[in-house]
Amino acid sequence: LRELILAQERASPSAVKSNAGGWQSPTDVFHWSAPAISTLRRLAGAAVEVATSRLPLPPSFRAEFHLSGWAAVNRAGHYNTVHVHPLATWSGVYYVDPGDEPPEAGGGLLEFTHPITAAAMTFFPGALPSARLVRPVAGMIILFPSYLQHSVRLYRGERPRISVPFNAHMRV
Repeated sequence: LRELILAQERASPSAVKSNAGGWQSPTDVFHWSAPAISTLRRLAGAAVEVATSRLPLPPSFRAEFHLSGWAAVNRAGHYNTVHVHPLATWSGVYYVDPGDEPPEAGGGLLEFTHPITAAAMTFFPGALPSARLVRPVAGMIILFPSYLQHSVRLYRGERPRISVPFNAHMRV
């Protein structure tokens, strides 16, 4: 999967979304023809199904989801600004290669921001975190509600940081 994404990076220009530097493919990654992509599509779909099944929804509620995903490569000096994924229900990211920034450096981390900005100033200020940091690990998949603000901190490693972010849009 790593080599497939790096080959795509060399072959096509980057889409520009929340990325400050780095490369992002179009949102067609789940249509690439490769066994690793088929496996990833199944894993992402299963994560969405499991997460949805854990919600307190009425027993009669049925949801189908359409997955769209894109490959992302960040190199030294690249990051992703704070953003949400409008019109999606779930968002997620699969880490192909988290890169090689030392853990103590704190770069390349996925950061989730508390959805109520004022909570950090008023609700037990300083005692409760206003953000949650996730240190990526190869093979890790993270799933979260698409309305949750998130970003990727400035990456300073030598090896490319490679991931496949994705969205699950509920079909109504």
